[in-house]
Amino acid sequence: MTAAFGTLVNTTDADVVVVSGASPLSPKVELHEVVDSGGKMIMRPKEGGFVVPARGAHPLQPGGDHIMLMGVTEEVKPGAQIAFTLALEDGSTLEFTAVGKEFAGAEEDYRPGTDMGEDKGGHTGGGDR
Repeated sequence: MTAAFGTLVNTTDADVVVVSGASPLSPKVELHEVVDSGGKMIMRPKEGGFVVPARGAHPLQPGGDHIMLMGVTEEVKPGAQIAFTLALEDGSTLEFTAVGKEFAGAEEDYRPGTDMGEDKGGHTGGGDR
């Protein structure tokens, strides 16, 4: 697994909702959040996607909302160029390229679906937009 961090910026007069993502680097891309569950930080899919407010921004950062790439097909090395496509609620898409950066990972648990499952994982690399 690896994750993408950065800032989503909305220059329009209406809220924008990011509902999914895709990348040729990974067969499965999910929008994730990190939440406190009984004093333990867990990572899980973000219900409803990311809302980027009108004329505002939405941060993607370690320990918070981020784009998760599952089953990456190759190691993300610093300087690597990673293509992404984000799907928006209105049916449009946004394409961008993230640059791979060094990232040691956090200590949150990964819980597929909601809070179910026993898989543990962390971010092993990262992109920054």
